[in-house]
Amino acid sequence: MKRGFTLIEMLVVMGIIVALMAACLVGYRKMLVMAEKTKCRELVSNAATALAALYTDSGAWPRSLRNANTAGGAKILDGKAAYALASRGFLSLEVSSESAKSGKTAGLDKFGLITPTAAKVVKRLGNSATLSSMVTSGSTIEDHILRFAIDLDGDGVIEDVNVGGETLAVRANAVVWCCGKDGKILPFHEGVRSDDVHSWTEGQIVK
Repeated sequence: MKRGFTLIEMLVVMGIIVALMAACLVGYRKMLVMAEKTKCRELVSNAATALAALYTDSGAWPRSLRNANTAGGAKILDGKAAYALASRGFLSLEVSSESAKSGKTAGLDKFGLITPTAAKVVKRLGNSATLSSMVTSGSTIEDHILRFAIDLDGDGVIEDVNVGGETLAVRANAVVWCCGKDGKILPFHEGVRSDDVHSWTEGQIVK
C-alpha cells in the first residue's frame, strides 16, 4: 500500500522551494546590477577613448567641448558636446538632418551620453522624455549625463577635475565619469567604493 506525503513533508518541500527561489532572485538581481555597471564602464571608457582620438586626429579641442555646458562644476557630454564626437565618427550616436543644423544629437541620444539606467527611461518615455524626467527616486535624466574634463593646455595633466566636490589633477588628455544608479556623483575616493564609474585610476592622480 502506497503512503502519500504528510502535511509536514509537503510544508518542508514548499519551504525548500521558496528558499531556492529567493536565492535565485537575489542572485538574478545582483547579476542585473553587475551587468548595468559593466555597461557603464564600457560607455565611460569608450567616451574617454573617443575624446582622446578626436584630439589626436584634429590636434585641437572643438569649441563645443571647450565651452561645454556644466553641471555640479563639471562639463557634461550633453547633446551638443556629444555631437562633436558623433559628427566625426568617433562614437555611434543618432543624428538627424534637423539636429545636425543645430549641432546636437537626436532621437534616443538627444540628451547626449547618459547612463544605461537613464537610457531605459528615455526609451520608455520616447518623445515625452525631458531632462527633468525621473530616473530613480531623487534623480533625473540630467543627473545621469556623463561628465568629462579635457587637457586644455596640452601639458598631459588635467587640472581642476571636479568630481562630486573633490578637485583632482589627473594625468590624461581626457577623462570621463558618471554616477551610478542612485544618480549621485560622489567625491572620487568615495565613488570608487560606491557605484560611480571613472575612466582613470588612482595611479593617474597627481598628488
